[in-house]
Amino acid sequence: MIKKILFPTDFSDASKIGTEAVKKLKQIGVEEVCLTHVIDLNKIIGPVSGVDIPAVIENYEKESLENLKKFAENLRDFNVKIIPPKVGDPASTICDIAEEENVDMIAIPSHGKGLLAEILLGSVSEGVVKKSRKPVFVIKFKDVKFDDLFKRILYCYDFSENANKLRDYVKLFAKVGGEVLITHVIEKGKLEDEKLKHLDIIREEFENAKIILREGVPYKEILRVADETNATLIAMGHSGEGLLRYLGGTSYNVVRRAKIPVFVYKT
Repeated sequence: MIKKILFPTDFSDASKIGTEAVKKLKQIGVEEVCLTHVIDLNKIIGPVSGVDIPAVIENYEKESLENLKKFAENLRDFNVKIIPPKVGDPASTICDIAEEENVDMIAIPSHGKGLLAEILLGSVSEGVVKKSRKPVFVIKFKDVKFDDLFKRILYCYDFSENANKLRDYVKLFAKVGGEVLITHVIEKGKLEDEKLKHLDIIREEFENAKIILREGVPYKEILRVADETNATLIAMGHSGEGLLRYLGGTSYNVVRRAKIPVFVYKT
């Protein structure tokens, strides 16, 4: 199901830490890692005039390619394919490469900027979640040890089509031996008996699972459950587009605020 992934790196400490999470993906069948770097000219050149841009790009491409080769040494347990550096908007270019290489998932480290910076400027990882047509594994590492990555999986279930398709991925993660926390948040009111029965049927599909029901704002409750249960991975489906969804949708808010890795299923 997940054999080939794309791992974009900016050569930062966050990316280096991210390789430790990627190594754990071997447990779920990942065999090949496409490694790449996107050159963001806005950060390299800035507003300075009189710069020989083609020369700058050429030098940076050569330097980046050498850095990619060194970075690949951290992933020697996999078949590593180095994708030559490309110039462009990081999030869009990463998604384009994912399509070109036909990967099964994008694994991208999150720098964990301050919340205000995330909201005002956005982040590459959040932009990838917005634009990608592939599942995205956002690597957060504030409150998780990667040895326990699949120990306690918070499976966000909202009865949507994507939440149902996500179940196969959660089963894959749970095969490593983890507990599954099937979490549904009711924004207001009471959950119908039919839906309660459906949740129980899903629970029986896993060897070690339990149902958690909460009422409130979905992303806030998901994060609260993650904290209270010491979850090690959040798995959720993505639905909806547009500006309002991008700024305030559940998956974006969880990705933005989570302290642990988040797997976002997309179609």
